[in-house]
Amino acid sequence: MAVAGDLGDSHELSERARQYANTVIDGGEWPLASPLVDLDCVTFETSTRMKRQHGVCSSDGDGHCTIRLSEQTHDRAGFAAMKQTIRHELVHCYQHQTDGVEPGHGESFKQWVDPLALSGRCSTHYETQPEDYKYQFYCTQGCGFIGGRHRWSVAVRRAIRGTQVCGECDGELRVEGPRGSLDEVPKWRTDSSIDEDNLRYRFYCANCGLIGGRRQMCKTVRRVVRGETWCRDCGSWQIETRDENGATVTSTPQR
Repeated sequence: MAVAGDLGDSHELSERARQYANTVIDGGEWPLASPLVDLDCVTFETSTRMKRQHGVCSSDGDGHCTIRLSEQTHDRAGFAAMKQTIRHELVHCYQHQTDGVEPGHGESFKQWVDPLALSGRCSTHYETQPEDYKYQFYCTQGCGFIGGRHRWSVAVRRAIRGTQVCGECDGELRVEGPRGSLDEVPKWRTDSSIDEDNLRYRFYCANCGLIGGRRQMCKTVRRVVRGETWCRDCGSWQIETRDENGATVTSTPQR
């Protein structure tokens, strides 16, 4: 039987992912089957640079999707862990290929979590290491390394100033950056706060707090509300959109 789907590169993971996707859609074990997902319109690729996500699914808007998987996740967690990521991204293919279904991690995604044995909108396939982050957080009370951030963020500033503590023991944090320990916020970062009063829509990350916003309705606001984007500082998908009155925006606003 011919294998459906295209390959965007010659990486071994891309081919294994395509084979497994065919098993999911046509094998009879999982309920997400053809014609809900048209694998002939799906391309499989492997990213050697993707560090913050296990996989992503993009669409050209016409039903053709690309599933891109992280080589790092495969190398650290193995292909058994990647199977859940592939099933996760196939749900996004279903969303993009089905008229009237909103993409993202809303209700149309949640309905597949249990049937496809998914852990939710994101999965932790392996423990992160200090070297994975540009800024690393260490508990000063003995818990050791507890996490970090890929870029400068509100969380980094709070940890340096002592207003963010260890989630296990409430101990103070020590922040290590590219040039060693950070005892105070660098001067070139003190003026980087966001002018919240100038924003109509504000984006709040569950980990980092206010991370941005927009002055008016745009594609970015809609993507955040639909759960289609993540925090560039910590990688979290838990981003809340609030309007100028502080109310949480739960549905895609109209112009």
